[in-house]
Amino acid sequence: MFFKKTNTIIDLLNDHIDAVKSCYQIYMDSFEDIVNLQINNRVDQLNNLTEELKQREHQADLIRHDVIVELLRGGFLVDSRKSTMRLVEGVDKVADTTEDVFKMIAYERIQIPLELHEPLCQMNAITLEQLNSFFDILSKLMTTYDQNQMIRQLVEIEEFESKVDLIEEELIRNLFQMDLDLAEKLQYKSLIKTISSMSDLIEDLSDQVEIILSSRNI
Repeated sequence: MFFKKTNTIIDLLNDHIDAVKSCYQIYMDSFEDIVNLQINNRVDQLNNLTEELKQREHQADLIRHDVIVELLRGGFLVDSRKSTMRLVEGVDKVADTTEDVFKMIAYERIQIPLELHEPLCQMNAITLEQLNSFFDILSKLMTTYDQNQMIRQLVEIEEFESKVDLIEEELIRNLFQMDLDLAEKLQYKSLIKTISSMSDLIEDLSDQVEIILSSRNI
């Protein structure tokens, strides 16, 4: 029974990873579209994309709930259950944040200046690499793994986060030199920091993995 529960949890964790990946992928694929639709005032299409992402985030949230229920029923050791819950909750916030970005653009009618488009897309692309690397670590963590390789990947995740931070800093510096109203600058700054927060979140999750790896060596 213990191993049956464990396998169920692992299957659900993989389903949750796939659901969050799906959220981020549609976010990536549609980011330029939603920006252009806002510029061209295509409200219906804008709302449709936002609604699609909302539905995918909701699906990820349902699976997260199933994972938590199974963890509370047992199947992992107590310390592993606590650690896994923290990781699942954190991963789910990545999906939440993709939805937050789309809602900010759609509901606040944000028309992102062309000068910001490419750097924001670059931030998204780096974050996707970081997310995929983290999900690879998470999958290995549930089975067997080479600890040295895991450590190398954890370092890589920190490097991705540093790259995103540098782009964020340059974006905000350039933003406040642009000929825009202060209210617009603050609105764009909030959007930039929300997009950047996904990378920060993934890096925080990688710190949790380091704690898990350390505890397994004790």
